[in-house]
Amino acid sequence: MLELARPHADVRADALAFTLDEPGREPQAQRVRRVAGMEVDLRLLGSGHQVLAGTVVETVAQLDDLDGPLPYQLRREVSGWSYGFTADVYRRDYADFTRAVDFLRRYLSGRDDTLAAGFPGQPDALSGVMIRQVRRGLEWRAWHTFPVTRQIVSTRSRMLIG
Repeated sequence: MLELARPHADVRADALAFTLDEPGREPQAQRVRRVAGMEVDLRLLGSGHQVLAGTVVETVAQLDDLDGPLPYQLRREVSGWSYGFTADVYRRDYADFTRAVDFLRRYLSGRDDTLAAGFPGQPDALSGVMIRQVRRGLEWRAWHTFPVTRQIVSTRSRMLIG
């Protein structure tokens, strides 16, 4: 797992916004993979992530011009793809939050299909995106942890051939 150079931007989960219209942003970490014949660019931002897959640019982050919270569920047709997004936010007590972060750190570390990173000075702050091929398309999952509020954001996105 990488450690990012910049400190974690500890926003609340409800400050994260979702858009498919944001241009590519400068990442703190990046991994480009070819999955299901498509180049997919996984990016970790200061307080979220971006995934660029074909014409889809999914952004989940704190954005100056767009307010949160994340949609619970969303479906759209995008350039011939059936795109779906779901988000869940979990708030944990201290012990459970620490255990969940430890699990995520182990789960996301050392994988070829994942971009994951921790933040300096905050062992319970991490972000990760995992991509895989599914029948008829792609699926990616992302996790972001917020130690101050003990929140874990979990998202799942799917692009399926329409």
